[in-house]
Amino acid sequence: PGRRRYLTLVMIFITVVICYVDRANLAVAAAHIQEEFGITKAEMGYVFSAFAWLYTLCQIPGGWFLDRVGSRVTYFIAIFGWSVATLFQGFATGLMSLIGLRAITGIFEAPAFPTNNRMVTSWFPEHERASAVGFYTSGQFVGLAFLTPLLIWIQEMLSWHWVFIVTGGIGIIWSLIWFKVYQPPRLTKGISKAELDYIRDGGGLVDGDAPVKKEARQPLTAKDWKLVFHRKLIGVYLGQFAVTSTLWFFLTWFPNYLTQEKGITALKAGFMTSVPFL
Repeated sequence: PGRRRYLTLVMIFITVVICYVDRANLAVAAAHIQEEFGITKAEMGYVFSAFAWLYTLCQIPGGWFLDRVGSRVTYFIAIFGWSVATLFQGFATGLMSLIGLRAITGIFEAPAFPTNNRMVTSWFPEHERASAVGFYTSGQFVGLAFLTPLLIWIQEMLSWHWVFIVTGGIGIIWSLIWFKVYQPPRLTKGISKAELDYIRDGGGLVDGDAPVKKEARQPLTAKDWKLVFHRKLIGVYLGQFAVTSTLWFFLTWFPNYLTQEKGITALKAGFMTSVPFL
């Protein structure tokens, strides 16, 4: 039936790699930033937390925006926005500028995974979705496993500023490529009618990646809100909390712990930081 949908999946994978590298780059540079700006560990904790607070608060607004403009525009704005904020972190002048820029990064990264899920729902039949989600989700760990040592090498060869300049610059370039190449299934050049029929007949929502028309929107009811407290979802919340708590330790404090508490060199710490993500 054709394989055009796999190109979209590769694009999502690359975006997830960039997304997570831009989350983890602060951990790579944290020790040098603390030394240069005289930031305490507690204050560094505020910098790390700034991303998470705004990322959490903007999940629902990000989904609202996605429904109204579609995946193509949402992801372009998101990637471009968080990449510009990342690049400017390389020019930060102190604690408050870092907190502000990390908060902005969190705002723009908030729509990322809702957008990923929406695109997979639009591009893949139901029996292929689990594999597609598994593939793009692996991007977060592949990127961290293989690119963290590279970021530390950039830092050691140049300075911590360049960790953010390089990662932010790559993201800006990728956002432009994304906007140029990506289209919803029905508007994509090179996709065959057979592949569109295959996706649709398998339960794929080939029209689901377009902006939602105002008259098609359904208001939330009390029954909808009750789903939030369904016992299966509560189990998901608890599992996600456990996984995320562990993941964010490695995304934030682990490199610092190795260099500052264990006296390990930055390059060795980079390779050790990669191990949990392999």
